[in-house]
Amino acid sequence: MRSIRAMLAVAVLASGVGIPAAEVPDLSTRAGEDWGAFLGPTGNGRSGCTGIATPWPAAGPRVAWHVPLGEGYCAPAVARGRLVMFDRVDDRMRTRCFEAETGTPLWEVAYASDYRDTFGYDGGPRAAPVIHGDRVLTFGPEGRLECRSLADGASLWSVDTTADYHVVQNFFGVGAAPLVVRVGSDDLVVVQVGGSPPGLAPAAPDRLDLVKGLDSGLVAFDLATGRERWRCSSQLASYAAPVLAEIGGRPRILAWMRNDLLVVDPASGAVLAEFRWRADELFSAIAASPVVGGEEALLSECYGPGSVLLDLAGGDPRVVRRDRNPRPRSALMAHWATPIVHGGHVYGSSGRNAGDALAVCVEWKTGAVQWSEPGLGRASMVLVAGHLVILGEFCELVLAKAVPERFQEVSRARLVADDSTPLLSPPCWAAPVVARGLLFVRGAGRLVCVDLMTQ
Repeated sequence: MRSIRAMLAVAVLASGVGIPAAEVPDLSTRAGEDWGAFLGPTGNGRSGCTGIATPWPAAGPRVAWHVPLGEGYCAPAVARGRLVMFDRVDDRMRTRCFEAETGTPLWEVAYASDYRDTFGYDGGPRAAPVIHGDRVLTFGPEGRLECRSLADGASLWSVDTTADYHVVQNFFGVGAAPLVVRVGSDDLVVVQVGGSPPGLAPAAPDRLDLVKGLDSGLVAFDLATGRERWRCSSQLASYAAPVLAEIGGRPRILAWMRNDLLVVDPASGAVLAEFRWRADELFSAIAASPVVGGEEALLSECYGPGSVLLDLAGGDPRVVRRDRNPRPRSALMAHWATPIVHGGHVYGSSGRNAGDALAVCVEWKTGAVQWSEPGLGRASMVLVAGHLVILGEFCELVLAKAVPERFQEVSRARLVADDSTPLLSPPCWAAPVVARGLLFVRGAGRLVCVDLMTQ
């Protein structure tokens, strides 16, 4: 049964109660771009920020503010001078909004959740929130998709995707952030759902190989009302957020599901092409999003086959190259951190485990490793002003030039409070966020805001 709140929202919006984006004031005092969606405004982990201060002081870049967090692994969303954070406290999934520059609390809301992780990881959110216009989207690990007002956190609509689409819990719950796409005059919220026929549940919760999909691998909802607009594919869900690409002059959604990459028409939901890329191992997981370069897409995973580069221009995906020796030192094998393409090269973290993971640079066209750097674990990174800001799994923050010749470190720091207490605790698994010159990084139990523009 559809959420009652989703139906009520139609009447609320029709009455004009909703606040248009133009009436939600921008609280920023700094110029620059927002980071309201996962992987940034262009969905590729690249910031348009310029003029950052380098190198950092010996003590590291200036900490602007920090705040304690509950459970969870996801990054924040930042837009219109507001930061939205999604975490869990006790049995409540909590969404909080702060002034992005100061950390001043603006509002806080929560809903009850009984989610329990199959493998014993914490029970907090995995999927980053999304700010779009005057709205905030969250997708909880139990499958609740919620749309709230950015102004005050009021719930506008929600959908229980697990109940509505008979979803069998994935290994680590829901982990892929929503994607908002424009179709005509409407905005659609596209999410990995991975529904199944009613009553289909394996005897053991980890036997996803016995679970079959139905018709709701990928589902689009109307941002205004929460109503379903289309659904497609019998694929089960993965943890890789869908991305938007332009193929043949037309917008296309690239959704890397549990087994296959789907190329989808955002207007109709029609699946235009599919390509299987996944290790045969039962417990393998797809978590890094597709990386788009022109009309090519790079898929990278760490459980078996490694990376493949696909040409999507001709309709059916054509393999440009694939890894012949998929090992962390000889290929890019991304775990959950989506790699970044820049200047004909790809920068990312390669390796399944913290001990063997390497920060690497590989050539886009050939996959040849140009350099590799140990010691940062399964790191995440963002491209800023020709530099990589790298957040190591064990709390090191590194600034390096994004060049293929060698790993060229500029600065390295561990963020500390005024009393020298470490601000970040492992694991640091969330992707860094850069908005208007501010860097936001998350470790276990804390979010930290760093000013990249001043020393």
